Amino acid sequence: MARIRTIKPEFFTSEDIVSLSPLSRLFYVSLWCEADREGRLSWRPGTLKMRYLPGDTCDIETLAKELICASLIVIYEVDGKTYAEIPSFKNHQVINNRESESIIPARVKVACTRVKAEGRKEGKEGKGREVASSTRFDDFWTTWPKSDRKQDKAKCQDKWEDLKLDNLADKVLADVETKKLTRKWQEDDGKFIEAPMVYLNNRRWEDGSGGINQSSGFIPGAI
Repeated sequence: MARIRTIKPEFFTSEDIVSLSPLSRLFYVSLWCEADREGRLSWRPGTLKMRYLPGDTCDIETLAKELICASLIVIYEVDGKTYAEIPSFKNHQVINNRESESIIPARVKVACTRVKAEGRKEGKEGKGREVASSTRFDDFWTTWPKSDRKQDKAKCQDKWEDLKLDNLADKVLADVETKKLTRKWQEDDGKFIEAPMVYLNNRRWEDGSGGINQSSGFIPGAI
């Protein structure tokens, strides 16, 4: 259900907005109208294209990727259904008290805790060191689809921590969710899903494909 939202004059000169293509800016604003009072919406790009950009010749997945890479929206999945969240939604919208409560499940956010690492060595002393147990890595590992190549969890976590990916977790998770919708990752029971270690080593979340270009084979029916 579309809703009435407001837009501030400074929106047009905001640094994260001026870096977007014009249609991506318009698409972003349209998502405000689609979002509920918590800034959440069902993520169906094809439907959103027909609803808000019916007269424009454009690749809606490419526009969506711009917003994901700019951290303006976060894509997540709950019980097999895909949703989007606008993280800064409440900072810019005044919600009418009569608006219905959100019925869309919230995105899970887990705080990072610190634990004593057993069996890890530090220097010649061989003492255990206190390391951050990256709960955002846990999100990454859970999000990654099952496949024969989903191995070496400990090594992947070490790589995640070396790259300090907790700071980019939302972007990485959104990219994985997008790639899960591609024909390449869905066909032959996931035969062509790469190993998560390969993904991390090659910084695949930066490759710009994210399942939205011609070679990746995006599946329209999956949205």
